[in-house]
Amino acid sequence: MKFRILTLVLSLAFSSIAIAQSSFPTLKTNDLPGVEFTGTRSFTETSLYGYIDGGAELYLEYGFDTLVVTELTSQAKDIKVEVYRMKDPEAAFGIFSVSRFRCNGGAKLTDYYCRSAYQLQLCKGPYYVSIINSDGTNEEQALSDNIARTLLASIDGPSFNANQFSPEEVSKEMMKSAVLVRGSLGVFNGVPSISEILGGAAGYTALITKGVDGTLISLRFDSEEGANSYIQSQEIDREILDRGEQTATKAGATASKICIQHLLIRTN
Repeated sequence: MKFRILTLVLSLAFSSIAIAQSSFPTLKTNDLPGVEFTGTRSFTETSLYGYIDGGAELYLEYGFDTLVVTELTSQAKDIKVEVYRMKDPEAAFGIFSVSRFRCNGGAKLTDYYCRSAYQLQLCKGPYYVSIINSDGTNEEQALSDNIARTLLASIDGPSFNANQFSPEEVSKEMMKSAVLVRGSLGVFNGVPSISEILGGAAGYTALITKGVDGTLISLRFDSEEGANSYIQSQEIDREILDRGEQTATKAGATASKICIQHLLIRTN
């Protein structure tokens, strides 16, 4: 367990370095022959509200850095490309996990992607990308794939690795429905059923996966104080927890401890 925790800490440190050194992935006119570039806009933390209004709060909760929006036209069809740079790969996967909807498969582009007729979503490294077309035609979807491949080729750094976050093995099948949250807005948008369990939490990152035995919440706090406050709010028996055993929470789940700032919550 100590080795896994040390590995996690080192992984987070190297991820931060990679993010700081990476350049923003952008599209160039010669990347897409026959496509007209009609406009490019960029947004920061303070100006994001001017683009998505109330929706900005969700991105800021996860950890938002920069958004570049590129508008294209191909054969009289409009395509909008949104590239969000988040604070870290966890934040990128988190916003992707609460945004994907009715994914229909198709060619694999990267580890985390979701394709529908009108939208292609993906995340790699600290970037979340959304490509939206106007009519959902096969040609537009093919162009969206080409745009995605172009952007992915210029994104360096590691993507979110669930097995470095959770001490239990997380399968690819489980990751298809996994959700990562960092606050109440993420919970509301992604997994409202666990709002009571995480209602007393603050300053945390939680990966929620579903298996045959129910729902597992890998709950990591930013500080020891945050973990202690949550333990008190859920009326968790500290002595049982410190012995490495499972104990009940006020919300009807069970809790066990990985380390002083990292808990596992199980619910049916």
